[in-house]
Parts: sequence; C-alpha cells; structure tokens
Amino acid sequence: MPTNTLQQHYFDLLLERVSSERYPSHQMLDRIEASFWTGDQITAYVGTLLEKLGDEQYPSHQILNRIERMLLLTSTVA
Repeated sequence: MPTNTLQQHYFDLLLERVSSERYPSHQMLDRIEASFWTGDQITAYVGTLLEKLGDEQYPSHQILNRIERMLLLTSTVA
C-alpha cells in the first residue's frame, strides 16, 4: 500500500476518533495535527472542530485556540 494511502487511512482513523468523542483529549488533537500532509486534511479537521463548537453552549478554549491556529496556518500557506 502506498505511503500516502497509509497516511490518509491513519488520518481518517484519528479524525473519526476526534469527531466521535464529546471532549477529545489534547493528546489526540496534537497527534492529528502532527499527521497533516494536505490542505484538505486541515480543512476536514477544522470542519470537525467547528461542528464541535456548534454543539456546545460554552465552547472549549482549547478547541477555539486550535481552530484559530489552523486558520492562521492555512492563510500563510495559501
């Protein structure tokens, strides 16, 4: 199996884990952020985090900070 396919599979597993947990651990979020290879992966990750914000009356500062960091990252890459 090509490396990019393995990486995408790994990323997909991590993203599914993050999306299924109400409060994903910072270790899991750190791990998924370290696994990015493409802009599409960053977009999918930020979309997942934004969905989490929509469900919470009092959103996590950690999630907000991560979204802001990813948006800054994508704006400097573009």
